[in-house]
Amino acid sequence: GARGAAMGISNRDEQDEAIRLLRQSSMFHACSEGTLRKLAQDMSKEEFNKGQTILEQGWPQSRAFFIADGQIRRERVVNDQSHQVVDMFGNTEPDKFGNRKIAIGALHVLHEEPAFANAKAMSSGYMYSLPATVLKKHLESPQFSTEVVQSLAVEVRRQANQVRWLMRTPLLEQRPKKTNVIAVTIAASIESFYRSGLNAAMNARLSGHWGKLFPNMHIQCPARILYINGFKGLRQYMDYKVKPEDFSNPTMVRLGMSFAPGIVMTPLSSILEASNAGHMNPEPITTRWMRGISWRLVREVIFGLGLNQMSDYWEERIPQSIVQSEALRTAFGSMISGVLSGYLSHIPHNLSTLKLMTPSKTYMQHLDSLVSQSESRIPTSFSPGTRKAMATFAAIAFPRAVLIRTAQIVGSFIILNGTINALKYAELPTSIPTAF
Repeated sequence: GARGAAMGISNRDEQDEAIRLLRQSSMFHACSEGTLRKLAQDMSKEEFNKGQTILEQGWPQSRAFFIADGQIRRERVVNDQSHQVVDMFGNTEPDKFGNRKIAIGALHVLHEEPAFANAKAMSSGYMYSLPATVLKKHLESPQFSTEVVQSLAVEVRRQANQVRWLMRTPLLEQRPKKTNVIAVTIAASIESFYRSGLNAAMNARLSGHWGKLFPNMHIQCPARILYINGFKGLRQYMDYKVKPEDFSNPTMVRLGMSFAPGIVMTPLSSILEASNAGHMNPEPITTRWMRGISWRLVREVIFGLGLNQMSDYWEERIPQSIVQSEALRTAFGSMISGVLSGYLSHIPHNLSTLKLMTPSKTYMQHLDSLVSQSESRIPTSFSPGTRKAMATFAAIAFPRAVLIRTAQIVGSFIILNGTINALKYAELPTSIPTAF
């Protein structure tokens, strides 16, 4: 144990130091000078050496410690694994172990409850200790106990504000951020080039030959601007016009509102895709745009949910301890959402693309061709039936080009949401607002 000193502190400088340390504790920070001086007179000053164990997890906490000088590392064993723990609260600068507070065990000492974590000295130093018996004696004074309760009440409120109130809006109830047409237009222009290049790569993976990287940008770029403004603008407009709580089934209304942008934008995205597929399907664009429209609708709905509600949903749920900057939170939220949307919309995307390139085949024939493509990945040692089943599972669960597709969507979401958010604070002419 630590080298004990005689009980009580009579030296006034040491009392002042102990008072300053007591003020760092959640239990005493709101106590008056006079109250704390009486307490400090009954504490003791102790020295410790490097490597000394000051506290063992689970042992009765018979004294609280206030570290005046020296570094302490705290480790808590959970499921047989030792983790370093840091005290995030307290108004001192964090030491090199991340601890902001120099009070240890004040909240466990009253009934000598088991210590929360091990505490080990990483350097020599000294501390002031407060035995449980001394604390109990002082709590008999009404003034002292009132001040302690007030200290704890303030601390509970402060911690509750930091930890307890997490933002947790359900997926379909996410409200849009304010935005405007110009911000969305700039974002969509940048993204249209990124997307077109990756589309060409994906079509090459699917069909086996390369088309141009940026075909028909004079059509693609304006169409993309309309398309993304549609997703963002329709969401804003519906949020402004429709109040789901006023309906008998609010969830269905919210579902409809989340799906609507994807449904409304499907014809536009069909024209976009058709302008990309001229090298495979010679039909006139007036017929070609209808090819693969039903699976494209599914893809658009997933895209809309991902770009809007799901990105916001994940952004809200990233722990503050990991990322605090708004721009990075937007990027991470868009990334998680992009991975999910990319994966879920991949088969609908493949089916609609194949149908667009080869309209003479049915969707089932196209799915069969995807399955037989993936059959080459299954070892021939299995029986034909097993091989077919495994190939079908592989074609749906791990489809071809899924990584390019997911990278495309992740990139699109980050570019779009990131640019729109970054421009939120820019002084843009807002005579044409999407935000109502």
